[in-house]
Amino acid sequence: MPIRVLHDGWPLVHTPLSSAALHLRTLLALAPQETEPLLALPVASAIGTERERVEIVHQETMDAGRWQQQTLPRLAEKHLADCIHTTQTAASLLGKIPAVVSPAETAKPARGSRLAEAQGFGGLARATVLWPQDMERPNLPGRIVTVPQGTHPDFKHGHAALPAELGLPEEFILVHTHLSQEQILSLLESWTWAAASIGEPYPLLILGLEDPINEFASKRLPEFHVEDSVKLVPKIQDEHLPGIYQASAAVVHLGTPSAWGSSLLHALACGKGIVAQENSTVEAIVGKAAYLVPARDLRSFGAAMITVVVDEKAREKLEDAAWQRAQQWKPADFQSELLKVYEELA
Repeated sequence: MPIRVLHDGWPLVHTPLSSAALHLRTLLALAPQETEPLLALPVASAIGTERERVEIVHQETMDAGRWQQQTLPRLAEKHLADCIHTTQTAASLLGKIPAVVSPAETAKPARGSRLAEAQGFGGLARATVLWPQDMERPNLPGRIVTVPQGTHPDFKHGHAALPAELGLPEEFILVHTHLSQEQILSLLESWTWAAASIGEPYPLLILGLEDPINEFASKRLPEFHVEDSVKLVPKIQDEHLPGIYQASAAVVHLGTPSAWGSSLLHALACGKGIVAQENSTVEAIVGKAAYLVPARDLRSFGAAMITVVVDEKAREKLEDAAWQRAQQWKPADFQSELLKVYEELA
């Protein structure tokens, strides 16, 4: 009998452009043939039905803590799931169904009450935590199992022209990650050093910011005099994401990325050069495919953005390194190791 895996679909509904949602889509796209994937959603929706093998189940709720601690385990029992797989960094503390956790969050989300947050973290101690093989092991409770990195296959394929109604520039530098207010200010300050040189032909496209941060960023653009060279796109259909990455001139990342589903992985899969801040997690993911700058050196960060799009040799070197890096990640290897984890729990 196939192994029934209940996937936690909360991010697809509430943060559809987040690392957690994108990694979940990768898990569904690369679900081993020996499994029967179910997608649990907190609303009635057709999300995920583009994958023929995915069965949708749902239970209406707006309480994140209740969803994690009570609803998911009940849905798993009702639908005879062998395990629950979540891309959030939390698991049910008292649920009877084994949990697999792929931590793909770049910021600590609110899960309702402090009790719910404590229960979610406590539940990790009973869970199997998946972690990429090429990254340093995390300081998380639970049984850590390392597996090969996995990326969504759509990012490696060619794409059709992006719809004109998206209103995107022909060429652009892409930023697609969770950003704090402080990081927004740092990014805009860095961009002031680059905008005068490349802002007109290569505007900065900031994608997927949640409403409060997007509003904060929008109000700050005039203060930095970059409203003509920065485009904020808070919402977009996820089906357009691969095309947007492939159309970009380069990808910029600030801060520490999530282990799974980050923009760094998607940039590498599309063979794009990267500008990022120096830290060990970034270096473990990108190898030689990124121009890395000290986090506090905002002027050099702006100069790096100029270099990646203007210096053709530097750009080609980074793109070649990105392709080589991405070729190391074989979907079959990811599926094989993932299946072993599911089989053990089943």
